Amino acid sequence: MKQSVSNVQKAGKPGKIKNSITSLFALLVFVVNGLPAVADTTPPGKPEVIIDAGHTAKMSGATSITGKREVEYNDKLVAQLSNALAKSGFTPTLTRQPNQEIKLENRAAIANSHNAILMLSIHHDSAQLTHLEPVVRNGIKTYRTRTPIAGYSIFVSRKNRQFGSSLAFARLLGHEMLNLGRKPSLHHTEPIPGEGRPLLDATLGIYQFDDLVVLKKTAIPAVLLEVGVIVDKADEAYVSNGKNQQAIVKAIVTAIGRFSGATPGPIETP
Repeated sequence: MKQSVSNVQKAGKPGKIKNSITSLFALLVFVVNGLPAVADTTPPGKPEVIIDAGHTAKMSGATSITGKREVEYNDKLVAQLSNALAKSGFTPTLTRQPNQEIKLENRAAIANSHNAILMLSIHHDSAQLTHLEPVVRNGIKTYRTRTPIAGYSIFVSRKNRQFGSSLAFARLLGHEMLNLGRKPSLHHTEPIPGEGRPLLDATLGIYQFDDLVVLKKTAIPAVLLEVGVIVDKADEAYVSNGKNQQAIVKAIVTAIGRFSGATPGPIETP
């Protein structure tokens, strides 16, 4: 997230007919509104999860201390997460593909057109300018933290129709992140412009951010995860490490499994 300058019943049975009509209606809505048609083809017995890779190529989010765009971190982790979910008995549905442009409202619309149990939006974090100093990395002007700011952050919105369930998943996710040895970043609570977010759980790093579009306009439980602070040298190195990425993916899949009431299959990552 850019905080500074910087989503079976057998053939012929009534249930299947109803599901087919629902899917057809969803497709018609998407066509009429010019949205990408993402049909709900969830296999029976495989809970569907909407995964939203934050930002796009044109709206790329924060720029890391290495000069890399946030969207690249988001896309890479989402690809791993989608693969791990599929291998663990879930049906992952992405709100967008890499290099695809999409509006925030359309991410929520995709989530709302599916019978999914959850929407999780993946981001990587920055900080306000008061905490940053300019640097040049690989010929790119960017920023780094003046003092260490590291850790994950989890956001929920009270404007989400299923706030209670969103908060329940946020807590499960927070516990799994703590189990990795990660600590939450608490810099979003600061009473400065761009911050001042209410902290619902300091131990688990859960914030209230009511007007995040992908959360408030989504009808199913929805949570946004800031995986780490990419303008901090140590934290950027942590989230860029392949083994750490695998551990983060495993933690997310475990939290989703606990939330769904299912026992995930073997959690595999590339």
